[in-house]
Amino acid sequence: MKSISRRLTLSLVPLLLVSVLLIVQGGVWLYDRAQRDYLTQLLQREADSMLAALSRGSDGLFLDMDKVDPDYRRPYSGRYFVVQGQEKWRSRSLWDHRLPLPGDGLQTELLPGPDGQELLVWSGEYLKGGERLTISVAIDYEPLLVEFRRASWWLSGLGVLVVLVAAALQHWFLRRSLGPLRKVQGELAEWRSGERLQLNEQVPEELAPLVAEINHLGQQIESVLERARNSAGDLGHALKTPLAVIESRLESLSGQLPQSDWQELQAQVQSIRAQLERTLQRARLAPDQARGQRFAPGADLTALVQTLESLYPNGPQIQLQGELSGSWPFDREDLLELLGNLLDNACKWARAEVRVAWHLRADQLDLEVADDGPGIAPAECDQVLGRGARLDQQAPGHGLGLAIVRDTVATYQGTLALEQAPEGGLLVRISLPLQRRRGSA
Repeated sequence: MKSISRRLTLSLVPLLLVSVLLIVQGGVWLYDRAQRDYLTQLLQREADSMLAALSRGSDGLFLDMDKVDPDYRRPYSGRYFVVQGQEKWRSRSLWDHRLPLPGDGLQTELLPGPDGQELLVWSGEYLKGGERLTISVAIDYEPLLVEFRRASWWLSGLGVLVVLVAAALQHWFLRRSLGPLRKVQGELAEWRSGERLQLNEQVPEELAPLVAEINHLGQQIESVLERARNSAGDLGHALKTPLAVIESRLESLSGQLPQSDWQELQAQVQSIRAQLERTLQRARLAPDQARGQRFAPGADLTALVQTLESLYPNGPQIQLQGELSGSWPFDREDLLELLGNLLDNACKWARAEVRVAWHLRADQLDLEVADDGPGIAPAECDQVLGRGARLDQQAPGHGLGLAIVRDTVATYQGTLALEQAPEGGLLVRISLPLQRRRGSA
């Protein structure tokens, strides 16, 4: 979906451009009408001057050129006249060009004149000395047309520039107005990763109801999760005692039951206990915003390695490959559980070396735990992960610990892969998408 700013720009800019162009063309048209009206009055006065320059002589009317504006005597000056009566007088400025006498009043269209000029022509009929006359005067309108076109281009360009500046300002104002929303987005990312428990309600009044509802919804979700964790824990602890009684009773009947039946019952009881432990583990893995403590590899991973070295004094050497400073945007307990299970399995089966490597990228955390032990056959890895079966059944020696790891990775919507390590043993490759606050959009 397109951004709000882009959608507003795409809808507003064409409308503004069309409006500006219409205003420019309308303004030029109105100014053209005003100029023609003004020049019409000027031409009427010129016609009156021509009428005044006509005098009656012995041979009839004659035109006294000394009373006529000198521009009418200069060739192609842009000022022309024709007086038609019993005789016809033409301005010298016309040279050998003919000026039409189309009728009474201002002509609606510009007429072609000498030297490519466009003439605005006004004609009038008069009666002087008993003789009917038609006087036509014209003025070159081409310079004004050129100026109108130039003004139209300049005004259109200025209007387009104003529209573009307005669009840029609108985009800037919109982004600034959406700043509180981006802040809320960042706080939601912090909330999701456990860095805060609620959104800051010091927001503009338009966003206050939304933020209040989100906080209320978060409190309800947290309450439901807390009850679910408590219920799962209570159920698990309530079942442990009867399960222990069953195990004890089954142990006492080991000599009374056939060996095959006893072993089958024992296996089922162990399966129930494993499922119970996994259910309790899933309940603990549910997002717990109240914890909110980040995993710090410099302290937590180092302490975990020291613990494993004390548990396996003659065990393999654990090598750490990655940046120890800073923290990872994941819950500390979840990462300790995940890495603890991976390293415990690796230490059990490694001959001399266990390698832990990680790389914190902009969008995810990449983890690798490898050992030089016997590993798992590639066909078994694909079968286990591809079919979603229980790892403790499909991969002997890598039991409930890897199942817990798989549940943890699934909780964070990450990926888990089992491969053959370069050292010869098992390589567990994990990618967890980052849940910390993204940068501002």
